[in-house]
Amino acid sequence: MAAYLKTGALLVALLALAGCSDETEIVVVDCLGPDLGLDGAWYGAMEDDSGTLFTLEWEICGDRIVREYVNGFASSVSGRLWQAGAGAWRGTLSDGTDFRVLTDAARRHLVMVNDVFEFSVLERGAVGLPGYLFSDLDGHWSGRNAWLDWAPDVIDSAWMLCGAGRCDVAEAGGVSATLWFDVLDDDFGMYRGEFSDSLGQAGIAGALMSPDLLFLGTYACPADFRGPDDCTFGALRFD
Repeated sequence: MAAYLKTGALLVALLALAGCSDETEIVVVDCLGPDLGLDGAWYGAMEDDSGTLFTLEWEICGDRIVREYVNGFASSVSGRLWQAGAGAWRGTLSDGTDFRVLTDAARRHLVMVNDVFEFSVLERGAVGLPGYLFSDLDGHWSGRNAWLDWAPDVIDSAWMLCGAGRCDVAEAGGVSATLWFDVLDDDFGMYRGEFSDSLGQAGIAGALMSPDLLFLGTYACPADFRGPDDCTFGALRFD
């Protein structure tokens, strides 16, 4: 049943007194499920498993993804998500795809990857992409890295320093890595390159930047990776 704001009832009364025949109602739409603190429109870029880039928008209400837009067009996909840890979320889309999410502390930005390796960075309230430069990477970044199933025991604090396309990463657990980026899609903020780490791994690296240039989602996948579980993902905010 729809609930009506008191201001709506007052407005109806005033219009009736003024002799107006039209009535105005203000309807409150309640979100289903628990409040996860993620309500709103989230917008950014997405890379699919072939490397093709799109814009992606999710409208989140409660624990539901109620609308999805890809390249500005509504899809028929919806979804549901739940909290898996501090700033960590899991979910399932109506097409059967499972996904994982890390948010920053303010829940203004998120990085998402699903089980078919679609990778996205979204910003709440963003409406467009600004165009990007290599120099937008330069500076200090901090946040978290996650791997395997992104369970709380495989999410670690991380710090990154970037300059001239090189980013040096240190994790609280002692692992370090260097990411070199030499390709930029400046329309979508997608940086591509390679990485090597202190565990002896090497392979491909990628990073997507948020529309406000203040958040990076990263991935580093060894040369023999088969899917997201083989990669390390980062959710980093500009310091």
